[in-house]
Amino acid sequence: MPYQDLDGARAHYHALRGLIIHHPGGWRDEIVLRKLDSTCRAAADATGDRECRKHIGAIEDYCQELYSAAGHLKWAHGHTSGADYLRLQILRELDAFNDRLSVIEAARDAPVRMESGADDLRG
Repeated sequence: MPYQDLDGARAHYHALRGLIIHHPGGWRDEIVLRKLDSTCRAAADATGDRECRKHIGAIEDYCQELYSAAGHLKWAHGHTSGADYLRLQILRELDAFNDRLSVIEAARDAPVRMESGADDLRG
């Protein structure tokens, strides 16, 4: 069943994912930060779900480091640059956000499925 709030949140998910994939970071980028900030706010507000907001908050924090002049440097691990490490963390949080949207949708659909199953049993 379609849900307008979840569809909107998924659109924000795709927009955020595209920004992260197409803008590698590792330097101060005010334009991308502004786009990310507004999209993150919209994604967090789309469902009002606490867990979704937690994932978006982590994404915002990582983005501040990724698109800073030097904040990303402290995230370097071995042969992985701090920027690459942060992008991976952001993508993981985005996937967790998207997974949470699926959980919310399944929970909303569960009563509908149970009602239709009960009708089948009465048949």
